[in-house]
Amino acid sequence: MAVRKVAVTLPEELYEMVERARGGAPLPLGGGQEALRTHFGEAIYVPTEDERRRLVEALEAVDEHPDELREWTDVRSELWPTT
Repeated sequence: MAVRKVAVTLPEELYEMVERARGGAPLPLGGGQEALRTHFGEAIYVPTEDERRRLVEALEAVDEHPDELREWTDVRSELWPTT
């Protein structure tokens, strides 16, 4: 894949948002590419540490108690009840 290096000028407000999000950490390699892909439809989902932990716990629970599996529609209705 061909690669092109570009410089980007940001409005001050957007720059401040990026800086707050970075929290002083260096921008990860490909961070700009990921943001553009997300914006233009190639969303890349990166779970939070809490989401990862909860997923691992859920998978371990399935291994320990496979008879307690639930239908996704039931879980979804508990998480996001319709009003």
